[in-house]
Amino acid sequence: MKFSVRPYPALLIVMLPGLVACGFTQPSDQPPPLFSTHINEEGSKRFLFEAAPLETLPTRLQDDDGSKLQRQQSLLERRTALQDTQLQQTLEERGYCHQGFIVLSQTSWRIRGECNETANDRDRQAFPNRVDWQG
Repeated sequence: MKFSVRPYPALLIVMLPGLVACGFTQPSDQPPPLFSTHINEEGSKRFLFEAAPLETLPTRLQDDDGSKLQRQQSLLERRTALQDTQLQQTLEERGYCHQGFIVLSQTSWRIRGECNETANDRDRQAFPNRVDWQG
């Protein structure tokens, strides 16, 4: 008995948009994440990253069977993974933290961090401090 694999072009055409959507893209109806920086006199490079909320989390922690708690944990895990991806992409695009960073505080929509390296003159010119910094 001989088996052959038949291509299913119609199925591929239907699945292709979903596969492409799995790659990271910012939804067009979502505002871009907020990224602000501050360099202190000693050269410490801090940043504040706020991702636009993509999902509304359940307000109750659990029902009798615990299903809402599991759903909330799943939403938080997905939100954290997306936030980490967005932050890494933003740092790379802007060229801010060249040697990594530490997280000073984190919520499901905001990360305060500090770069591992000290700012140089080029960093100070590229990322001037703003008066409204609230890091």
